[in-house]
Amino acid sequence: MSVAFRKVWRDLWNYKGRTLLVVLSIAVGVLAVGMITASNTLIIRQMGDSQQASHPSHVILPLRQLIDDDTVLSLAHMPEVAEAEGVSEAGIRWKPTLDSAWQDATVIARADYGQQTFDLVELRSGQWPASKTAAIEFNHVEPYHVPGIGGTVYFEVNNRPKPITIAGIVRDPGQFPPPFAQTPTFYVTRDTLEQLVGWRNFNQVRFTIPIYSKPDAQVAADAVEKKLLKIGVSAGVPTIQDPKRHALQDVMDGVGLVLVVMAIVSLGLSTILVVNTINAVVAQQVPQIGIMKTIGGLSPQIATLYLAGVAVYGLLSLGLAVPLGAWGGQALSAWLLTVLNIPAAPFELLRASLLYQISTGLVTPLLAALWPIVQGVSISVREALSAYGLGTGRYGKGPIDRVLGKVHNLPRMAALSLRNTFRRAGRVALTELTLIAAGAIFMMVLSTHYSFNKSIEQIFKSFGFDVVVGFEQPQRIDKMEPLIESRPGVAHAEMWVWQTGKIKLPGAKGPGAEYDIRLRGVPADTEVFKPELTAGRSLRPGDRHALLLNQKLAGDMHVGVGDQVALDLDEGGKSTWTVVGLIFDLGARQQTAYVYRDILNQELNHVGRATVVEIQTQVKTRSAQEIVEKELRDYFKSQSIALSFTDTGIKNQEQANAQFSILTTLLLIMTFLIAIVGSFGLSGTLSINVLERRREIGVMRAVGASSLDVAQIFMGEGLLLGLISWAQAVPLSLLAGRYFVEAIGRAIDFPAVYHYSTSAIWLWLAIVVVLSLLASGLPARRATRISVRESLAYE
Repeated sequence: MSVAFRKVWRDLWNYKGRTLLVVLSIAVGVLAVGMITASNTLIIRQMGDSQQASHPSHVILPLRQLIDDDTVLSLAHMPEVAEAEGVSEAGIRWKPTLDSAWQDATVIARADYGQQTFDLVELRSGQWPASKTAAIEFNHVEPYHVPGIGGTVYFEVNNRPKPITIAGIVRDPGQFPPPFAQTPTFYVTRDTLEQLVGWRNFNQVRFTIPIYSKPDAQVAADAVEKKLLKIGVSAGVPTIQDPKRHALQDVMDGVGLVLVVMAIVSLGLSTILVVNTINAVVAQQVPQIGIMKTIGGLSPQIATLYLAGVAVYGLLSLGLAVPLGAWGGQALSAWLLTVLNIPAAPFELLRASLLYQISTGLVTPLLAALWPIVQGVSISVREALSAYGLGTGRYGKGPIDRVLGKVHNLPRMAALSLRNTFRRAGRVALTELTLIAAGAIFMMVLSTHYSFNKSIEQIFKSFGFDVVVGFEQPQRIDKMEPLIESRPGVAHAEMWVWQTGKIKLPGAKGPGAEYDIRLRGVPADTEVFKPELTAGRSLRPGDRHALLLNQKLAGDMHVGVGDQVALDLDEGGKSTWTVVGLIFDLGARQQTAYVYRDILNQELNHVGRATVVEIQTQVKTRSAQEIVEKELRDYFKSQSIALSFTDTGIKNQEQANAQFSILTTLLLIMTFLIAIVGSFGLSGTLSINVLERRREIGVMRAVGASSLDVAQIFMGEGLLLGLISWAQAVPLSLLAGRYFVEAIGRAIDFPAVYHYSTSAIWLWLAIVVVLSLLASGLPARRATRISVRESLAYE
């Protein structure tokens, strides 16, 4: 065994605690990089594979009237269409047992489950639906307590429960688990559908085009809409699907980018302990460096010894980080993919992720250690052999030392902790950097979550409704509003007009010129609608062809306040409108615009009628809203007035909050890793302090200091460092929080309004106190076990 190898081995083995902390710190950073890169790779691959495996239709077009098989066949023969398929989808009420309460559900019927053309529904177990049987989406079985194969569910038909047997469990790529889905989805044959809802024809057409492109798909959708309109069938807003790219791919790309940045931050902070450790080792071994130079050692040779030790740190960290990173990446991707109803990938060690980890695990620590090593080995022989003690006699001369020297009347152990904390100002600064970064990011993440929730709350508050009810046919406003206000639990009701159409810049032509739009006609004296504007003004009395445009749609169209837009309302014809304001609205794919109801009705020739009622309840709780929703649904059913949908405000808000909480969870996972790095850094710094103060500890023990006294000094230092980092992280999070929330919002295309979370301040204070005490516990225990004899022995 060579002398050089023995020295490296001795430095690593004799200080096993220090070696372990450095290895763990590097491993956490490398693990974060490996986990996120592996997760992103698996998610992108699985989303693409799942999309293509489902053979997605290029256009999904909802219809307001039913069409039969012959109409679907005629659409398939259009030159713009390659293949077409009809699908039936209806809302229905169901319950898992006869004693249960009725709940909402969706029932879907396909023409032939054995010969599906596209948007393939996959049979996971059991059999396809047949007469008097149904299948259930597998993600909806447990959340909604649906009985398994062979069990019976009950659907409401003519106010009576109709039993249907569950024959199979399927996976539909177009469906999502909770919280994205609020109701279960069942699958039946067209014959069974007719028994349940009274019709068997299609209210949705799905088709592909010869060669996919988004503009061509939009042109084909327009052509199909026009052909259907000639036979009296109007269509809703089409959904265009890229056959090779999942609809949520852009969102996941944005989330992945944010996580990569946080992983890099974690890796960068983990190297701080490497810098502190190498600085301490070099300072401790200055006499050894002088002796090696005296007997002929060159600076590059000596530097190589210390770099070899750092390389060993990196190699040992890879032994932990590589398998844990691969497992973490697979687990994280599986969780996210499950939320999106996409099959998870089997475990595998990805080559790209492995290369990222090896390169970062070896190169990053070496780069971090290079400067302190070069600086240390460049010392002259005379300086190395003449140096005495730690700090070369400068302690007490700095500004911090002079301030601390004026602090009196503290308990003895507290005074020692306070003064010892700042003896190595450079080391303290680097240690604080990790804790400050962890604290600031933690508080910014919680502020992001709070900002998202408050933004969603403001959006729903601006719309003001507690319950919304849609009618199949327009209803008389003067009759329906007082009727609904007379129902139990209703405080106020307003009839609105909802209308789909096309919007474009005046004179614009060609593919991509038109955009889908969903108009909301509000009463001029509305008490419900108080919009959250991002630019311009609200609607005013006397406005005619004025509209509030969704800011997302305005951005896509490159229009602003004061610009004119052209609307095509199908049976309402074409007209020109002026954008007077931009509105923040997450609903209807952010394709909404708000106008006065009476002006819109004039364009549609529906004067005095409306299709939707927005209701404010007397009590604002979720249960009260659901009671009013159910009572109105039952009442209109008894009056033979067909409803197209019902919903509640709190349910919508909770669903939106739950979706964004997934992002917050991911950010908190990364923040947790950064906090671990910070605690390792603090523990490493205190461990180094213990090694450097062995003689001081021995002297204290010799003059009567107890083990508790010694432990209090080091635990006090750790707690003080934690509190100082908290005090600095708070203003940093205040300054950077707004930019952090805006950056996250841009990444996921959600322009949240910034709100700072004050509760995050106190939560991080509690966390940092616990972390500081835990991180200082091991070094303090090690300090109490140092005997007088071994502490004063010559090394």
